Amino acid sequence: MNTITPKAIFYTTVFLTGAAVLIFEVAAVRLFAPYFGASLYVLSSVLTVILGALSLGYYLGGRLADRMPHFLPLYYIIGSAGIIMLFLLLLAETLLPVAAPLFSITTGPLFFSCIFFLMPAFLLGIDSPFVIRILTETTTDHTKHGAIVGSVFFWSTVGSIIGSISAGFFLIPTLGLTLTITVTAGILVLWSIIASSLLYVQLPSSEKYVKSSLLFYSFAAALVITGFLIFQLTATAAVSTPSMRTQYKSDGFYSSIHVFDATVNGTEYRFLKGDTNNSSAIKLYDKTLVFAYTQPITIADDIVPTAKNFLLLGGGAYTIPRWLHAQQPELLIDVVELEPELYELAQTYFELPKTDTITNYAQDARVFIQSTTTTYDIFFTDVFNSGHFIPPHLSTVETNRILKDRLSADGVGFMNVIGALYDTEPNLTDSLLKSIAVVFPNYKVIAMEDPSSSELQNLIVIVRHDDKPINLPDATITATMGTTTTPLRDLEVTNYTPHPNSPLLYDDKNATEKLLVRQIKLHNR
Repeated sequence: MNTITPKAIFYTTVFLTGAAVLIFEVAAVRLFAPYFGASLYVLSSVLTVILGALSLGYYLGGRLADRMPHFLPLYYIIGSAGIIMLFLLLLAETLLPVAAPLFSITTGPLFFSCIFFLMPAFLLGIDSPFVIRILTETTTDHTKHGAIVGSVFFWSTVGSIIGSISAGFFLIPTLGLTLTITVTAGILVLWSIIASSLLYVQLPSSEKYVKSSLLFYSFAAALVITGFLIFQLTATAAVSTPSMRTQYKSDGFYSSIHVFDATVNGTEYRFLKGDTNNSSAIKLYDKTLVFAYTQPITIADDIVPTAKNFLLLGGGAYTIPRWLHAQQPELLIDVVELEPELYELAQTYFELPKTDTITNYAQDARVFIQSTTTTYDIFFTDVFNSGHFIPPHLSTVETNRILKDRLSADGVGFMNVIGALYDTEPNLTDSLLKSIAVVFPNYKVIAMEDPSSSELQNLIVIVRHDDKPINLPDATITATMGTTTTPLRDLEVTNYTPHPNSPLLYDDKNATEKLLVRQIKLHNR
């Protein structure tokens, strides 16, 4: 019976560790998204820490391999990386919700990347120089050392490619974030046991006798610790609070998805929660729009009474299409939502009717408006994630120009901007407003909470394609999940001038994220 060759075992090892590093890297971005958004700061922090940890692992791993060129230390290290990752994931489940709000979106991702991913990535970085040292030590043909080095890096890189693709396209969307990290860490521990066992049986008898007890007790300890941590992680993931009754929970392609019921001010609501915010809510069996910022759409029929079609960028729980269809069943409604799972979830959990008049497009909003040839009588854009993340490519002058091209000659648009007015320095809100106004000079700003406030709030920018006056009808806005109503006209922002030094936002020169960081710091979010 042929045994697996040591070379195959070692190449499999670097393949698996390379895959694990990239799975942890993709998972880290998703792990931090509920607390710090999906900004460049999160991605840069994760990449910096993991690459730094790997480089340190390469450096020290080579020196450690020169001192102990044997497979046992290598697999102890790999198994330890898996166990430590499980422990740190368990710690993250309890620490992040409490500690993350104490950090900004610039310092938080870097700090927590160091806490949760530096040590596992460092330990996994040790394996490549270790494997190279062992293989070159056992190869009598010194002319093949270069081939060994190349093969090690080849299989490690192939593993990284497979890990990156599988994490984003399959593992996290299918298994969820916690289970993906748990399975990956568990495989590292399991492989360290399997690989060292396969190599152990090929040792000379004299070496087996010396190492047998150490190997056995190490395996037993690794299995017990891993089993305990996996059990704890499973139990933690299953916990739900009495006030938040979960209906559905998963990790989508672009954000976490949580559908739950909760009682607010004595009324039952169903919520859709994304990474950093409750993005939508309904009262079951009641078509009323719950969130105040969605309610200005109720005046669209007064402004464009002959509207035949409607475009919504950012579906969420599809509460606006649900309301529109109840009011005008014949209205053709196109919804563009990046997260492909949300359309069916809206039908299952948020009472979105299944009808031919509502068409869903699961793609990026900018890609859709650039490719479609349809012109719309009304559009509503809701693509900003509770002020924590603003897609830079959707905030630009160019995007607004395309939107205007897609608007009929007498059409009207509603844009949800999360911002703060009356800032004395160049700021994001003014840059967003100026980037809209340069394309749509005929516009009004409606502050959903208080037109005189300088605090963060939803600002609905109403724009017209033509130069006809935007006359607000006698409508009222009901506070989100409350009973207080305010006349819409009282929420109009008047006599407001954006800061002259706030820059326009363009595709090529876009300060959105830099300005967003300042806005969050200023308003303690």
